[in-house]
Amino acid sequence: MKKFILTASLCCFLSLTACSSAKKTSSLAYIANQGDNSVSVVDIAKTSVIKTIPVGKAPVGVAISAQLKRVFISNVESQNISVIDTETNAVIETLTVQGSPVGIVLAPDSKTLYVADWYSDRMWAIDTADFNTRREFSVATSPTGLLVSADSKTLYVAARDSNDIAVVDTQSLAITRRVAVGNHPFGLTLSPDGQHLYSVNVFDDSVSAINTSTFAQTTYKVGEQPYAAIISPDNKTLYVSNTEDDTVSVVDLATKQNIATVRVGMTPEGLDFDAVNHQVLVTSWGDNLVNVIDATTHTLKPSIKTGDKSRALGQFILAQ
Repeated sequence: MKKFILTASLCCFLSLTACSSAKKTSSLAYIANQGDNSVSVVDIAKTSVIKTIPVGKAPVGVAISAQLKRVFISNVESQNISVIDTETNAVIETLTVQGSPVGIVLAPDSKTLYVADWYSDRMWAIDTADFNTRREFSVATSPTGLLVSADSKTLYVAARDSNDIAVVDTQSLAITRRVAVGNHPFGLTLSPDGQHLYSVNVFDDSVSAINTSTFAQTTYKVGEQPYAAIISPDNKTLYVSNTEDDTVSVVDLATKQNIATVRVGMTPEGLDFDAVNHQVLVTSWGDNLVNVIDATTHTLKPSIKTGDKSRALGQFILAQ
């Protein structure tokens, strides 16, 4: 399958903010490679791939639980989810789902895995204690980015075709609000304090910052056809991957100014914050690698070669 694609049928996935801890001493990154049906396990400190794991066909999304010691990978063309044990770095189970799973996210309490079917406009809430216990529901057309609040009570779903965000109660799976944003919202990220939700609007070249209490908005202009976003753990800086101009926009959230534009590899997509090493990792679909950005100087460090068509949309860094 060709890439999930960079124009009107562009498909993407949202990013969870990586969690940091003073006790964490190292980090691994799990990079989904859509072109060769694999996941590259990257030792970030060593800047090298330590294992390549075969998964389903056309892997796209990544969700990680340190609590469960599991990584979940959405395989869009084989219609399933690969479950990886982070201690053995091997696939221990494959969950069959109908349709085309792309967006995937774990609730922070690790009890529920949410999966979005891009083509059939449906979603699943899967019990991580019993994968056969599932609830199917629908909240949006072409659901893309997924995000869950820190208390695991609210699910946010980017609806590409209706240009809004569905706010969903995770207990009832009912929509409590729809929030209009820019054109073609895809990636989502949440501030560490939970006070702002950020929607990446692909065809507006913008990011909407939404107050999660009042739903008032501020809009940031970024690069061309932005895809995903992540916020630094100190809640000061927003990073946005721009697929068409091969850059990452760096926005100071206090001044609301773009303070840097970092040129990276071709077609940057997924990105996550490595709190252990204070840097941002950005996948490059066009160059089959991971770009590494120093979060202090906002300059590029040596990149890490991965698999074919690296995407890794979602939270892909596991701090150990």
